[in-house]
Amino acid sequence: MADQQIRSADLLVKTALSSPDTLAELKTNPEETLKKLGAESVQQLPRSIPPPNETTKNAIWLIVVSSFALVLVGAAVVLGKGVFSSAAEGATQLTKTDTILTVFMTVVGFLAGLLSPSPITK
Repeated sequence: MADQQIRSADLLVKTALSSPDTLAELKTNPEETLKKLGAESVQQLPRSIPPPNETTKNAIWLIVVSSFALVLVGAAVVLGKGVFSSAAEGATQLTKTDTILTVFMTVVGFLAGLLSPSPITK
């Protein structure tokens, strides 16, 4: 953050010294001129991380939704095997049905949330 402030201050000084009109404005109305130059300088600074393009956004969403869909299918398979298979005498239960059901319903809730409209859109 300090490096960005130094770069913006350097840019502010260079912008102020670049034009004689700006120097005259600084002498007559320094507060307003500095505010205007500050806003211009911030706009000229490069962003540290550019926002991703549509292809990258789509790839990220595809990975996220595919992962959750894979977990959904896996939880459904484990839950189905646990419900429809009979346990042998003296066998210990490896997975708890409540835990798998919780995972299943959480993933269903997440995927359903992706389909619901955003509360901030009209």
